[in-house]
Amino acid sequence: MRPRFYGETAKIDPEKICLVQNSIYKNLYLLKGDFELATAEGYFANAWSQAITDNVNEKNTYMALYNLLQGLGKKGQFDYILCDVGPSTGALTRMVVLACDGFFLPLTPDRFCNQAVKILGKTLREWIDKHKKISNSFEPFGLSCFPGNPIFLGSILQNFKINREAKAKESYKKWQNEINESLKLYILNSGLSINPSVKKNPFIAEIRDVGTLAPVSQMYGCAIFDIQQSYTCEASTTGQQYYGAVWQTWVDRMLPYEKEIEKIVGALP
Repeated sequence: MRPRFYGETAKIDPEKICLVQNSIYKNLYLLKGDFELATAEGYFANAWSQAITDNVNEKNTYMALYNLLQGLGKKGQFDYILCDVGPSTGALTRMVVLACDGFFLPLTPDRFCNQAVKILGKTLREWIDKHKKISNSFEPFGLSCFPGNPIFLGSILQNFKINREAKAKESYKKWQNEINESLKLYILNSGLSINPSVKKNPFIAEIRDVGTLAPVSQMYGCAIFDIQQSYTCEASTTGQQYYGAVWQTWVDRMLPYEKEIEKIVGALP
């Protein structure tokens, strides 16, 4: 993004971008982040405030991320581009969300997520309304803007513990119920574009706390449901892989996780 921020080019050439092919999943390519991307906050914040003016340079910056993602999609003939952003409402997150066709909302069943949901609907609505005004300012210059109206595809409940009946423990369930009501009130009724399938239940998947499976999957660069028995040596104090009932507890966590991921995939347009 640096050449655009410095005004050296109107668009970033996707042919000059190196995507890393995953060694396990051959159809998966990664556009790696960089710590310096934090500096994009200032450039995107400035574009957000100035793109509605006659400043064509800032209009090009406003379009830069969307154009880059579109260019990479055509270059790689990808079905989907997944963007992972942090839990903030900063300029970079705003630019990513507006550039996307739809978004998922991962939530932890606690007080802080419930508070965030209560203001998120209004925040997203303000982003989309401001984008429409910015988009309209492009027309006199013969420029076209991106849609900027992402669809809410559903929420993913995560990082909770279960009881012996394989259900969320009661304390987590109470916060889940609170958040469910907040989603209906502040997201589904906010005027956002909503996937019809989530109007009755905004939670499309529930991913429990997977414990030591997460760091082990990261060590081998694989999905949690693709962890091999031999990988469990990384979690063992003796360095030996798990067998029997201990390994079966891992399998019992992997299979439900895979089914929940399938639900998320099914929610994609």
